[in-house]
Amino acid sequence: MSSDPRSLIQAHEVGEYVFCARAWWHRRQGHPSTREEDQRAGRRFHMRFEQRRRWGNYLIAVSVLLAIAGIVLLLGALASRI
Repeated sequence: MSSDPRSLIQAHEVGEYVFCARAWWHRRQGHPSTREEDQRAGRRFHMRFEQRRRWGNYLIAVSVLLAIAGIVLLLGALASRI
């Protein structure tokens, strides 16, 4: 194993290395990326995806609360008839 600390993969770099070891190596060497627009587009895609995921989780939580409220109201209506 090399004792050069630059040859070690940092924890935050694992995903990049697994996705493309060559891109990781070029970035570690300080080579400029020729795919800046692709990278920006990827970041925008992931930001939109995360916003949609959060919105979906919010809608699920609201749905569960409304279902619980409906069940409580139904049980209250049934109990008042008895």
